[in-house]
Parts: sequence; structure tokens; C-alpha cells
Amino acid sequence: MTRRSLLLTLLAVLVTTTSACAQTGASRGGSPEPARLWAGMIQSKGYVVGSALTQSGLIQFERDSSWTHYGWNTPRIVGLTYDPARPQTMFVASGNGVLRTRDGGASWRLTTDWRITEVQDISLDPHAPDHVYLASAYGVWRTEDGGETWVESNDGLLPPGDHYTQTIEVDHTRQGRILVGTEGGVYESTDGARSWHHVGGDPEVEILDLQQSRSDPDVWIAATYRHGLILSRDGGRTWTDGPASIASQSVHGVAIDPTDARRMAAVGWGTGVVVTEDGGRTWARRGATLPTDNFYEAVFDANVPGRLWVATLEEGVYHSDDLGQTWTSAGLYGTLVFDMAYVYPASR
Repeated sequence: MTRRSLLLTLLAVLVTTTSACAQTGASRGGSPEPARLWAGMIQSKGYVVGSALTQSGLIQFERDSSWTHYGWNTPRIVGLTYDPARPQTMFVASGNGVLRTRDGGASWRLTTDWRITEVQDISLDPHAPDHVYLASAYGVWRTEDGGETWVESNDGLLPPGDHYTQTIEVDHTRQGRILVGTEGGVYESTDGARSWHHVGGDPEVEILDLQQSRSDPDVWIAATYRHGLILSRDGGRTWTDGPASIASQSVHGVAIDPTDARRMAAVGWGTGVVVTEDGGRTWARRGATLPTDNFYEAVFDANVPGRLWVATLEEGVYHSDDLGQTWTSAGLYGTLVFDMAYVYPASR
């Protein structure tokens, strides 16, 4: 082969390789994989106790704006967590215990036994994804082997025999640090739930929901029963009261925009939708055009910046792109939605 022929051959290989790489890069960068919205719900409107249960349990919002049911038909799915490095692995909290999938919801296994029921919430440690923590009517339990075994973990948590816990969140910046909401305020563990101490909220205040900001991990917000909101701006170590306008009301769900920690929302039964855009300094009530003032859950969209989703009591799910000024229906009329959560792809 002559030098000229060799150069032409090398040039052709280079062009082909560059083109292939460009196409691969375009496919990866052109349309990033979206996060997926999951919800735990029950078809509650008109339901008669003892009758056959209509399709309820875990559902996913699809690109065509429909909802798809996954897994078992169960009346109470109240929390979801997942491994951020392997998002096909998810754990859900249910009335009967903890369910696990390793294939994105195609198949499920009950990981708990008769000792663990009335599970209220669940959270996975992203720095140690086999470490998962649950909150239940009987306190906190932990697993360090991906759900194969569970250990009761209530040392220091409220008086003995009074371990009701409603909500639990792992600090996504520090392995083994967890906050849990109880009937007596917020408790913290820094050793993987082996011990607990009180950090916030009046000892008589029941915590119903806890959320940590994805973009500013120092920002936390908690929903309470008949005490409005409490907030932390130092990583959950100290807490202050939220807006006086809802200080005596029950708030069931709180949310923080994943792209802007200054933007938060809170919802409750009779509380309506209240929002802030300045980190909690001022709050405004929204949702006057919605069919009810009773809400159970809220979440900010992981794909559309600023979009807020709310779940009403049996009047459907709605989302807003202007922080509650106007709303669009997303279906699910007649349901009670206990939880809404986004599962991010591993690339995000």
C-alpha cells in the first residue's frame, strides 16, 4: 500500500469513527432520560369496607398523561425510595410491610415478616444503598443487607412503648445520618439508626412529613399535626416555626423544588395549598380554582422546572406551572394519593 493510499484509508476510518461517536453523543445528550413520577393510591371514593378492592397501589405517570399500575393490588402504599445508582431497585412502604423490586416494578417481594406492619414511610441511604430505614406505628426498623433482614432501632426514640413514627428521611449528604418525625417532634441519628436524640419541634407536636432540599441540603421542612410548618436552615439541627397563617392547622405534605430551595409548598386538609418563593419568609395561599381545600400530598416536578403537583382528597391530581395560579388536571378522580415521588435515572 502506498503512503497516499494509507493516508486515505486512515482518513476514512477517522471520519467513520468520528461520525459514530457524534451520533452516540447526540443520542445521549439530545433527550436526557426523564425522571419518573410514581404515586401510591387507593380508589377510595364510594368504596364500601368489605367489598372487592378496585385497582389500587403503586402507579406511574406516563408520557401520554395516563397512569400505569405496577405490582400488587393493595390499598395502602405510603412511601417509596430507590437506589440512585440502580434506580430499578425500589422499596415501597405498605400497610403490610416493605416491598422490594429489582427490575423497575415488574416483580415484587415482601421483605418483612409479621413483626413489621403499619409502615408509614421509608428511606434509603444513597451512600450505602443496602441500608434502608422505615418508620412505622411501632417505631424505626433498619436493614443493612437490602431488605434480607430487619432490626428494630428505637434506642433513645421517645419513651419505651411509645414509638409511633410517621416520616423518615436519610440526609443525602452524609452516610448514616437520618431524621425521623414522631409524635414528639423531630429526632436525629448519626449512627445509622442505632441511637436517636431530639433536635426539633415541640415534644407535644406530631410530625407528619419531612423533606430535605435536593439543591441545598441545609434546608429542611416538616409538616405537623395542628402546628403548621417548622423549618430548618442548618441541616436539620435547629428548627423554627413557619407562617403564622397556618400555625394552628394540620399540614399533611410538604415539597421543595429540586432546582431552587427557596421555592416550597405545603398542603393539608382544610389548609389548601400554601407556597413560598423566598425560602419561607413570606407565604401565599393558592388553589382557589381547585375543587377542594383538602389535600394529602405535594411534589415538585423533576423534569419541568417550577411545576408543582398536588393530590386532593378524592377530587383528582393537578399540576401547576405558575406556582398555583392556574391548574391542569392529571386524572385520578376518586382516589386518595398517599405519596408522590420522582425516581431519577442513574445519569442524574
